[in-house]
Amino acid sequence: MINNYSQSITPRTKENWKNLKISSREKLINKILEENTIYNDFEVVETPDNGQIVIRIEKTIPANKRGLILLNLEEKLKKTIDEGLTIWCEPVGDKSKLRKLRGIQIKT
Repeated sequence: MINNYSQSITPRTKENWKNLKISSREKLINKILEENTIYNDFEVVETPDNGQIVIRIEKTIPANKRGLILLNLEEKLKKTIDEGLTIWCEPVGDKSKLRKLRGIQIKT
């Protein structure tokens, strides 16, 4: 049976999160990132009121592992800080040396 979540209510950030200063939000998230060595190369880029946190990952992580790592991080943030938080990765430009040699450019 397929679950249909299209009609589900999306959790919103609470007033506690919205009332925090940006520096305080970053401190809360960085505290969780420091708890586990998996997140050593993660850097918080944005922490807006709407809870859509943007993370920069400094090292290359294979896609099959990266998805699970980010889902686990998001679950931890939802449980400890606010249920309305979501994780977004900062887009990274194309790193393929072969495509650069052929003159192909991918605009992000």
